[in-house]
Amino acid sequence: MTLDPSLSFAVQGVTRRFPGVLAVDSVDLGVRKGEIHGLIGKNGAGKSVLVSMVAGLLAPSQGQIVTEHGALTPTHSGPARAKKLGIALVTQEPAFAADLSVADNLFMGRHPGGRLNFLAPSVTRRQSAEVIRELGLRARPEDRMGDLPLETQQLLAFGRAVFIEKARTILLDEITASLTSERKESLLGLLRRLIVDQPDLSFTLISHHVSEVMGFTDRVSVMRDGERVATLETAATTGRELADWIVGDVARTEINYTDQPEFTAPPVLTVRGLKAGRSLAHLDLALHRGEVLGFAGLEGSGKDAAIEALYGLVPNHGGSIEMDGVEVHLKSPKAAQTAGISFLPKHREEQAVIQNRSVLENAIIAGLPVLTNRLGFVRRGECEAVARSIVTRLKVKTPGLDVPIDGLSGGNKQKILLGRLSLTAPRLVLLNEPTRGVDISAKPDILKMIREDLSRDAGVIMISESEEELAEICDRILIFYQGRAVRELKRGMPGFDVETIYKAIQGVEVRV
Repeated sequence: MTLDPSLSFAVQGVTRRFPGVLAVDSVDLGVRKGEIHGLIGKNGAGKSVLVSMVAGLLAPSQGQIVTEHGALTPTHSGPARAKKLGIALVTQEPAFAADLSVADNLFMGRHPGGRLNFLAPSVTRRQSAEVIRELGLRARPEDRMGDLPLETQQLLAFGRAVFIEKARTILLDEITASLTSERKESLLGLLRRLIVDQPDLSFTLISHHVSEVMGFTDRVSVMRDGERVATLETAATTGRELADWIVGDVARTEINYTDQPEFTAPPVLTVRGLKAGRSLAHLDLALHRGEVLGFAGLEGSGKDAAIEALYGLVPNHGGSIEMDGVEVHLKSPKAAQTAGISFLPKHREEQAVIQNRSVLENAIIAGLPVLTNRLGFVRRGECEAVARSIVTRLKVKTPGLDVPIDGLSGGNKQKILLGRLSLTAPRLVLLNEPTRGVDISAKPDILKMIREDLSRDAGVIMISESEEELAEICDRILIFYQGRAVRELKRGMPGFDVETIYKAIQGVEVRV
C-alpha cells in the first residue's frame, strides 16, 4: 500500500459488482493535493458508485482506495473509516435534521464540551457564525435548518466538511446543481482560496455539466460504462473534446420507428410563449395525436418547468396553451385533468404510488369516476377486470391484485402507474422520467407501452435523462438549454442520434 506524496488519494484497481451488474470496472485514478478534480460521465457511467466507495458508503469488490493515513479495502471500509482518513462527501441533498438549529446540525456528533464535559452551546454558536461568515451566507446559528433554502443547506454541509470536520479529501457530488451562477462563482473562488491556504486539500467535483467542469477544474476524469477512459488537463481541453470522450464511439440505438410520421390533423396541443418562473423563459410547440415528443436538457434547463406548467403545477405561468384549438387555463392539476391531461411525476414513491394500498387500488384509482354507479358505489367486478387487464397487458409480476403494491419491484410499480394513465382517456400524456429507478429488464416493456399504447390516441411528452431512450422512441426531441428550447431534432433527419443529443444538451453544439 503506497501513495505518491503529491496525491490526496489514489483509486487502485477498484471494481464494484452488484447482482448482474458490473458498475465499476478496474478503475485507477489519482487526485492530486491542491487541485480541483472533475469527474464526469453520462448517467450509469459509474461516477456515483465510485464516489460512494471513496466515501466509504460502499465497499469495493476488488482493489483499494489509498490515502496517506490508510486505505479503504473490501474488508476494511465504511463511512466512519473514511472520515478517519480525512475524507468527506458533500451530497446534492444534505442529510440534516430539519427541526434542529444550524449550530446543532453543524456540530452533531462532535459538540465541544466545557467544564466537567458539559455541552458548550456558546462555543458552537460562535464557531457556527464563523463558518457562516466564511461562506458568505444569510443565516444565523440559531436558525432552524429546515427553514433555509436548499442551496444554503448544501453550502453549510460543505462548510461543515472543511471547517469543522477538517477533511483533507472533499468530494462534491453535484452540489452546484441548485446554485445560482453568482453562487457558483463565489464557491469557485472559495475553493481556490482554501487551496492556497491549505495546499494539502483536494476537491473532487462530480457533475453532469461540461461547461461547469471546464470552468471549475484543473483536471477532469471521464467515466464511461464503469471505466475511467481518460484524465485530461482542463486548460488543454475544449468542451467539444470532453464531450467526445464522454460519448465515445456510440453504438446507434436499434430504432424500429424509422421515419417521422406525417400528421395532417390539427395539433392536440399548441403552446405559445410559455414561461414558468425563472426556469423557463420561452417555449413554443405543437404536438399531434400519435406523436411522442422528447424533452432533453440538463437540470435547470427548463424542461421540468415546462412539463410541470402543462400539468397546472405552475399556476402563475405565462403564455397560452390550447387543447384541440381551444385555449385552456391550467391553474391547477385538477384543471389539467379536466382538459384531458395525464401526468406521471419523476418521484414515483412520494408522488404517485399510494403506499400500503393494494395493486388493485393503485391500478384503478384514476378510473374511479367511470367505475362507480349512480349511487357512488364502486363496481368491484369491473375494477378487478380493469386491473387484471393492466397486469396482463403490461406483464406485471405480482402475486395477486389484493397484495400491497409496496412489495412490487420498481419496474412493476411503474407499469401499474403507466397503465392507470390510460383509464382517463387522456388527450395529452406527460411523462417525467418514466424509467427512473426501473430495472433494466423492465425498461423495454415500458418504452414499448409508451410508443405503442399511450400514444395511440394521445400526444405524449416525455422527459428522460437517457439519450438512448429518447432516440429510440421519440418522433421529435426538443433540446432545452438555459430556459429555452434551442434546437429540435426530428427522426429521419441528420443529427437524430445519441451523440448529437448529448452534445446539444451540454451546449457544445447548440444552434440557437
